[in-house]
Amino acid sequence: MGYEMKLTFYGAAQEVGRSCFLLEDEKTDKNLLLDCGIKLGEKTQYPLLSDSEIKKIKNIFISHAHLDHSGYLPHIFAAGASPQVFLTKPTRDLIGVLLSDYRRIQEEKHEQGNKFKQKDVDDVLQRAHIIEFGTSVKLAFEATLHNAGHIIGSAMLRINEHNGIMYTGDICARNTRILDGCERNISCETLIIESTYGGKEDIIPSYKESGAKLVAEINETINNGGFVVIPSFAVGRAQEILLMLDDYMRSGALVKTRIFVEGMINKAMRIYRHNAYYASDEIKKRILMSEDDPFNSKFFHTSRNKERKDVLSAPCIIVTTSGMLTGGPVHFYLDKLANDPKNKLIFVGYQAESTPGRKILDGEKKIKIGYGENEHEVEINMQIKNVRISGHADYNDLLQFITRVRNLKRIILIHGEKSDLKEALEKKYEIIVPKLEESIRF
Repeated sequence: MGYEMKLTFYGAAQEVGRSCFLLEDEKTDKNLLLDCGIKLGEKTQYPLLSDSEIKKIKNIFISHAHLDHSGYLPHIFAAGASPQVFLTKPTRDLIGVLLSDYRRIQEEKHEQGNKFKQKDVDDVLQRAHIIEFGTSVKLAFEATLHNAGHIIGSAMLRINEHNGIMYTGDICARNTRILDGCERNISCETLIIESTYGGKEDIIPSYKESGAKLVAEINETINNGGFVVIPSFAVGRAQEILLMLDDYMRSGALVKTRIFVEGMINKAMRIYRHNAYYASDEIKKRILMSEDDPFNSKFFHTSRNKERKDVLSAPCIIVTTSGMLTGGPVHFYLDKLANDPKNKLIFVGYQAESTPGRKILDGEKKIKIGYGENEHEVEINMQIKNVRISGHADYNDLLQFITRVRNLKRIILIHGEKSDLKEALEKKYEIIVPKLEESIRF
C-alpha cells in the first residue's frame, strides 16, 4: 500500500514557536496549512516557506489566536496569496486585535524582511470562515473541531479521512478558572501533538498550589512597600491571572491593593466577555445569572495618563504585556522599577529561548529594552520569581491524553524544544520527531 498523505514542517519542529505545517493529499492535490505562526525573540523568525510554496496554499486552519500560531497570516496575504482561513469566532475576534498590534510593533522595531500592511490584516479577516466545535466541515478535507482548552476558542482539528488525523495545536488538559480542559474522547490513527512541556521534569503544579505561591509572593512585596510586575501574554494567561487575583482578593487571602491592567489585555478581556458562550459553565452562570461579571472587577484599573503617575503613586500589582518582555508596556515598568530590590517581577508563563524573559530567568542582570534610538540597557535589581501557571498540558497530562486516544498508531511530536515522550511511548506507537523543512509520508 502506497503513501497518500504528506506533512511538511516549516516551523515548530524541535522548537517552540512559528507553528506551520502543510498537510497534502498527493493523490488529489488537496492541501491544508495547519497554523501559520511566527517566533518572537531578539529577532522575529518566520516559517521557512518559499514564495512558490506560499502561492500553492489554498486553505489554512488556525488553532488559536496566539501569534506563534497566527502571526504569519498577514505575511501570506502580503505575498500575493489569498487562501481561505478557518477558525472559531473567538479566534477571529482575537487575531483582529493581535495582528494589528503586531504590525504596529513591527513598525516601531523597524524590522527588515517580511513586511505587511493593515490591508493585509483586513484581508485575513475578510477571508475568515467561522467554524464551530463538533460540526463536520470541509476545509480541503472533511474535518471536525474539538475544544483544546488552551485559550478561549482554541481548537483541535480532526481530519475525518485517512483513518483519522488529529492536530492538537496547543492543549490544556486541566479545567481553569475560565475554560474546561481539552476534549478526551478522541479516535485517530495519526496524532500531531504539541510537546511544549514534554520533558520529564516539566510537571506543572496545580492551580491551587500556584495560586497560593502567587498570593504569598504578592503579599510579601506589597506589605514591604514594593511594586509587583506580572508580565503576561495578552490573550489567555492574563485573563486567568486576573480572575485568580480577583478571586483571592475577594476572599481576603490577597492584600487589598490596586490591580493595573496594561497593554492589549483590556481589549482581550472585552473579547473574552463577548465570547463567554465558549467559556466554562461556571463563567456563563456568573455572567448570566447574576451581576457578577468576572471580567470587570472593581479591583481592576487602567492608567489615566501616559506617564502612568497614578500607577506609580503607591505600591500595586501591574499585569502587563508582553509575557516574554519582548516589548510593550512592561518595558516602561522595567525602566522605572527594575533597579529597586523592594519590587518584584513575577513570571507566570513560558519564556522562549533568546527572549529577555528567558535571559533574566537564567540570571542575567542587564537587559536591553526599547527600540531603535530609544533602546537602552536596564539593570535588574528587583526580585525575580517564577510561578508556573500554564495553559499547556504538562508531561503527565500529555502522556494521559495520548494513551486515551483510541486506534492510535502514529504520533508526531511538534512545538517542543525537548521531549522525553518519545522514550516513554516508542514501544507502543510509531513516534516521529521531525526536523525543520522535513517532509514525512504516511
